[in-house]
Amino acid sequence: MKIPKIFIIGAGNVGGACAAAMATRHLGHIYLYDAVLDLAVGKAMDINHATAFFHSDCRVTGCNGTEELTDSDVVVLTAGAPRRAGMTRRDLLNDNLPALLDHAAQVASRCPAAKMLVVTNPVDILTGILKSRMGQLNIFGLGCSLDTVRLRFFLAEAAGVSVESVSALVIGSHDDNMIPLVKHSTIGGVGVRHLLDEAAIQTVAEKTRTAGNEIVSKLKTRGSFYAASHTVAEIVEAVVRNTRVVFPLSVYCTGQYGYRDTCLALPCLAGAGGVEDVLEIALEPDERAALDRCASANATA
Repeated sequence: MKIPKIFIIGAGNVGGACAAAMATRHLGHIYLYDAVLDLAVGKAMDINHATAFFHSDCRVTGCNGTEELTDSDVVVLTAGAPRRAGMTRRDLLNDNLPALLDHAAQVASRCPAAKMLVVTNPVDILTGILKSRMGQLNIFGLGCSLDTVRLRFFLAEAAGVSVESVSALVIGSHDDNMIPLVKHSTIGGVGVRHLLDEAAIQTVAEKTRTAGNEIVSKLKTRGSFYAASHTVAEIVEAVVRNTRVVFPLSVYCTGQYGYRDTCLALPCLAGAGGVEDVLEIALEPDERAALDRCASANATA
């Protein structure tokens, strides 16, 4: 059986944590690259020294160049400037776009059949630009997958239950326009509206929208990376193991939900082919209006 080859571009907090999370799940041969000399090499060494605790012989190889991109099955783009206190994700666009275009060109040259997961912010806009310019590549983004994990946590906290009992979804875009579909959420199969009052539901939705900003305001010079890395690892696992899990991933719309030439975080079936289907769900009028705002803001044409 062929062991999957996973190449992570960017060995900062997110990239390094992603490599560690993937190693704990035994996902394949993991390669970690960064433009900063030896940063990825040192982080890979540190992760490998911990593999006894993972009960894993999975290894992370640190790289100072991108030669090992060749024949990769999955490429994860985490490179780029981090958010700082007072910045929005969109503020990072001009700083991060040139590097991502270069990395995508290298993917097209060295491993054009790879599934490419964009994590760098602003993730929806960057995913849309890359896909519109390099449509031949299998590109999708993290979307609102991290926000969905946060929504599940806040609902569990409000209801006083295990987060494993919570099913929830956030769609739209990974920014202040995100749409926590709280009304569609369930706890142990029971609709949230039967367990929480309207005030609690609105509080949960607001906490979900502002969680990333709150973390940046505390960390000052960087954003979150623990929850993000485990979210990324689960998406990559869905691809390399064909688990067919649904995530709200960034996809370049070609008619889904009636949108074109824009990138949105929508419920996607993730499997061996990357995004294998986009699931259309019935939205209430206010949710549809919010999705329209996201589509307009993220349009690439």
